[in-house]
Amino acid sequence: MDLGVLTLLRGWARHLDWDELDAQLPEGGETAKKRIRRLRRRLATKARFYGKAELVGLWLGEREASEAWQRRCLKALDTLKGLPDPLPGLGDAVGQWFGGAICAALPRGTKTLADLAGLLEAAFAGDVALSGPLAAAQKTLVRFFDDNALQLGHTLNRRPVPTALPVPLKAVAPLERAIVPTALNGEHGSNRAAGPCRIDASHDLDAIHSWLSLKDGNPRTYNAYKKELERLLLWAVLERGKALSSLNTDDCKAYIHFLKTLSTANSQWVTLAPAVKGQGGWKPFTYRIPKDKDKGKDGPADANPGPEKPALVLSPRSVNYAKTVIASCLDWLVKQQYLKHNNFDGIASIKFAQAKSQANNRAFTHKQMQAVFAYAAAQAIPDALEYPATRRTLYLLRLAFSTGLRIHELAAASFGDIECLEDDQGEHYFLRVVGKNSKERKTSLPNAFIDELKAYLGVRGMPAHLDFLPQQAPLVPSLRDKTGRKHLSPAGIHKVLAAFFDQMATGLETGGTADPRLAAKLRKASAHWLRHSYGSYLANDRQVPLAYIRDELGHANISTTSLYLDTDAKQRQKVVSDAFTGV
Repeated sequence: MDLGVLTLLRGWARHLDWDELDAQLPEGGETAKKRIRRLRRRLATKARFYGKAELVGLWLGEREASEAWQRRCLKALDTLKGLPDPLPGLGDAVGQWFGGAICAALPRGTKTLADLAGLLEAAFAGDVALSGPLAAAQKTLVRFFDDNALQLGHTLNRRPVPTALPVPLKAVAPLERAIVPTALNGEHGSNRAAGPCRIDASHDLDAIHSWLSLKDGNPRTYNAYKKELERLLLWAVLERGKALSSLNTDDCKAYIHFLKTLSTANSQWVTLAPAVKGQGGWKPFTYRIPKDKDKGKDGPADANPGPEKPALVLSPRSVNYAKTVIASCLDWLVKQQYLKHNNFDGIASIKFAQAKSQANNRAFTHKQMQAVFAYAAAQAIPDALEYPATRRTLYLLRLAFSTGLRIHELAAASFGDIECLEDDQGEHYFLRVVGKNSKERKTSLPNAFIDELKAYLGVRGMPAHLDFLPQQAPLVPSLRDKTGRKHLSPAGIHKVLAAFFDQMATGLETGGTADPRLAAKLRKASAHWLRHSYGSYLANDRQVPLAYIRDELGHANISTTSLYLDTDAKQRQKVVSDAFTGV
């Protein structure tokens, strides 16, 4: 660190005017403000690299007028100037070079700079989509690798990976790539109907696509159903050596048994790391380690459960869902005279116990939600580099809790979906939503959230008057799109909130205001917890009629809504508990 740099930084620490600081630099070059900002970031990186975490905030925060702060700043400068400038290596931990928000948003297994380079290259290839803090910081991350390519001995590959070519179906492969052998494609399936077929389908894949075309209006449903039929067809060909239209009842029972017993030990069918189709590594089933097992006090769990401790991949509910989807498809194909019989008919669903209080076990109390909002607000520092991402996270939390929307409903919402009804009492705002099974409803937008929405519109540089907003613009924007017209995807929303919950849990576990109960809940939490928190808050804290909550949440049956109501159980426990006082 040369004398000119030290003089400039010491002048900044002592609160010299910007004009005086500019005078220390050559004319026509960068301003002192820009130069010092770069130097402060470099010093923060240096402090982080050498494990001096207490100095990082000093250089990233704003300067203070107190003499005590000035002394701390000058002392920190003296400490760091004597240390050699760090040179990055691919084996360095990401946390040595980047802050907590970025590290918290990294996918499991991304620990070193080499891992981070692979993640960025996967994003360039279209293999993964960066979201949250990673999307906001993508340019910074790429610039880091470009600036240090010589030291790292690695240059980022920005070229997209071409889609893989079709292959004969001899092993597990996506159906988009697979060439099913003629003998197994269903043209001559033993369960094919004898009469004229009512759909234009010569083989099983055509028949599946014909049924799926009925779901074209709902991409989420289409993809979910397609996944189940793809799994069945692959299993039929590879495991039974039959066409889907040749499966008999015994085969269908065997498939249900396969789903029930499928474990992480079956590497042919199961992957622990989601992969994009056509990019390699894809498997029909992905096992996601439960969040409460993913991280503990000693850090992340092993990403691979290993053969010595295999876990079941599907829950009983998921197996029943697969059977329902498949049976629905085959029933329709029977009606179209493509199949003679639906051989999944009569196979019993799995019975399993369902705790009535499950919804409230996956919800935050009102007090805990206030703590969540307070923590998110504290992270949203207007002058910080990550402010667009942290401010959106705060807004997203308030939107999700204020409406109880499902994650795909949050992702799909646009300004054109907002509706305002007026009367003598004022304005009443609603959001038109298309929920499960393409069912439309109007959910209320509380006045308190409208205030939050208008505040966030200001951050986005958009007019606060709702009538002047572009109708197709999203309520939850992607930060990768500078026009503000691209929706953040459901996967993006999941990643943003999951990263935030993990970051807050870490803050509670290591900070001065320890709250182990809330930290434990945050480790397990997902976006859907905010929907449960909404229902629990309305039912128990505000005693809103269940019929209203049912309509707001879009439940088909009020018995589902009643799962949120636990005030009677709490009162019963209190009475019984009081009865034993002093015993």
